[in-house]
Amino acid sequence: MPFIFVSMAYNRSNQQKRVNYVMNKYNELKESDVPDTRILKRLAEYNIFISYRTLMNYKGMKPSEYKQPTLFPV
Repeated sequence: MPFIFVSMAYNRSNQQKRVNYVMNKYNELKESDVPDTRILKRLAEYNIFISYRTLMNYKGMKPSEYKQPTLFPV
């Protein structure tokens, strides 16, 4: 499992990949009765160490802002 330390990205592409990875893990862990603060602790198991504020910024983004468009859709 790679070590993902979420910080400032040097280019937009890396930032989009990082946000996409974090949001995929968040959606795997999210349940209706689990608060986001508990999910932050569970993200640490995947070596994702972000603040609550950063997670809220990621959640506020539209999926079209961080998902890479594919050249050959399936």
